[in-house]
Amino acid sequence: MKQGLVERRQFLKKLGLGAAGVSAVAVMAGGLSQAKQGGAVAKEEIDKLARKYDKLDRRSKLMMRGMFVLLGIDVLLLI
Repeated sequence: MKQGLVERRQFLKKLGLGAAGVSAVAVMAGGLSQAKQGGAVAKEEIDKLARKYDKLDRRSKLMMRGMFVLLGIDVLLLI
């Protein structure tokens, strides 16, 4: 009788670990797809902003660069 109890416990332990593994894989797969979609949305947004910046006149571009320098975002001037 004791042997059957030990086997049941081992079975339940393995079943629990397997379920946890399946859950972890499902969460990771969902996170990966969300990250890919987020990257695509961010790229589209950056392209849209770049097109709008190109449409600005020279004076507006100079004002934007001055604002970037004052805000400490002068890294964006290299783009």
